[in-house]
Amino acid sequence: MTDGARARYRPEFEQLAHLLAGCRAETLTGSIRVVGMPGAVFHLRDGALVAVDSPGAPGADALLLNSGRISESDWTAALRSGAEARSHRAELVAGGSIKSIELRVISVMAAQDGTFSAYAGRIERYVVTTDRLDVLLPVSNGIDVDWLIRETSRRLDALASLRVPVSPFRDRVAPAPGVDPSVGDLPTLRRQILSVADGRRSARDIAFLIGRSVYSVTVEISRMLGERLLQSVLTTPLVIPATVRTAAPRAQPKPQPASADEGDAARPALPQRSPGASGITEEQLGSTSPGWRLLPLWRRRIRAGPQASETTESLYEPERKDLGP
Repeated sequence: MTDGARARYRPEFEQLAHLLAGCRAETLTGSIRVVGMPGAVFHLRDGALVAVDSPGAPGADALLLNSGRISESDWTAALRSGAEARSHRAELVAGGSIKSIELRVISVMAAQDGTFSAYAGRIERYVVTTDRLDVLLPVSNGIDVDWLIRETSRRLDALASLRVPVSPFRDRVAPAPGVDPSVGDLPTLRRQILSVADGRRSARDIAFLIGRSVYSVTVEISRMLGERLLQSVLTTPLVIPATVRTAAPRAQPKPQPASADEGDAARPALPQRSPGASGITEEQLGSTSPGWRLLPLWRRRIRAGPQASETTESLYEPERKDLGP
């Protein structure tokens, strides 16, 4: 890896080392959450790092089960007995399905692969909590933090220096045309990869299926791509075009041109008012109120302006003659 690429990871490693050293000094029991894609959780017991879990890499249980090192029945029995009395590790060793040293190696391998997966992705921030999360197979005396960071840095450098770069999470692979995993003398890991590579699985997916570390599967896939045993499959998101149903416009009748003679006949006549249609006659208006007779006088006075000689009193004078004292 170039110096620029190495500097990309150095700040994250320095911050992780600083946090782990502080937790060890305080003998913290809890966890350090690495927020990102895929992210990881570093489990602490009295300041010691005992496990690393990441959704980007198989844990110790997946490595044991999917690789065939232990059977499903042995694992189920260890979970049941370990929850009642001793630890799951002690139950597995007592059952004779695996030795203690081998179990420790698998647990350290899972922690190492989880750290690699977290730093091969995207790191956003760190969160230290005192929550004691359950760990199925912790490393009994803790993991050497300095060794873990150096080994993770070495693996990232090795991955970046491969002739064919591969992302453990994005790149999908499939067998190259004419390649048959059952034909020829292929190593076990290559046969396993070819048997499950279907164009929809990444190195991470294949690692979970065959019970191998993400790092070893990613490196081997890169080599097989260079040897043309595998081919990359470009995945495009499925786009479903949206169909919008619209109502057809209603047909409008075309107007027919009318002749000059027919135009006036077709036009409806305006309503006309007939005298007496309302039932009110002029005699009735005169008998109801003198105001109706005074309206024309008011209109003439307004039109004449202030020079008019009539006053308001003179307008009402004829009516006052009929009034009593």
